[in-house]
Amino acid sequence: MAEHAVIDVHGRKVNIRRMGQGAPLLFLHGALGIADQEPGLEDLARHFEVIAPDHPGFGASEASGDIDDVADLAIFYLDMLDHLKLDAVHVAGQCIGGWIALEMAIYASHRFKTLSLVNSAGLRVKDQPRGDMFLCSEADLIKLLFKGEAGDAWMKGWRASPAHEDIYERNRGAAAKYTWSPRLCNPKLDRWLHRVTAPTHIVWGRDNHVIPLAYADALKALIPGATSAVIEDCAHMAHIEQPAAFAHEITHFIRRATP
Repeated sequence: MAEHAVIDVHGRKVNIRRMGQGAPLLFLHGALGIADQEPGLEDLARHFEVIAPDHPGFGASEASGDIDDVADLAIFYLDMLDHLKLDAVHVAGQCIGGWIALEMAIYASHRFKTLSLVNSAGLRVKDQPRGDMFLCSEADLIKLLFKGEAGDAWMKGWRASPAHEDIYERNRGAAAKYTWSPRLCNPKLDRWLHRVTAPTHIVWGRDNHVIPLAYADALKALIPGATSAVIEDCAHMAHIEQPAAFAHEITHFIRRATP
């Protein structure tokens, strides 16, 4: 079970959850935040001490008026690593969490033992349109995020109580703030990815219609030495839909990269 704590990072209060034992692994969540049950994180916690914060403005973390975009979030998390006295750490990021991690690694790859990118946002790839998580009905959103039936249970969890619904809507608002324009990308990111020197593994759902598989190929081509893997029967929410495969890819990559 995760232990929650609110920490103060230069006057910005952020909720972090910790679970498991072992080498620290910072998990940066995607645009929908972190739900009560995150089976992929629970699987990772069998091998690592998972540190999973709510981004500022998400979940139980306070919004911060001076954190405006993903670049600001990246600097904030480098400050958080200092606060936690983590000189170097494994980092895994899903969706916008992967984008945040990339922005961090461009400036401070030495803070990363490894980097795992799971269905990561951040890039703009010509002639490869992304799905829109904001301008669709709830039913269509579930179809966009999931290939199988896991989405119904995931959404049911968010609708379990008014408090859960409030957090869900808060998460969507914060995601829109950070990613609305330009949508889910930094148009200049591609020109700086050669600076990512940490061992990097790219994990993608075969049926991801939010950020299609072509984006995984583009990231692999731009990040020196990056490896990649595709999870079958999986869309955008790999840590929910295929948690065992999600955790396997990250765990085995870390073992290969840091013998």
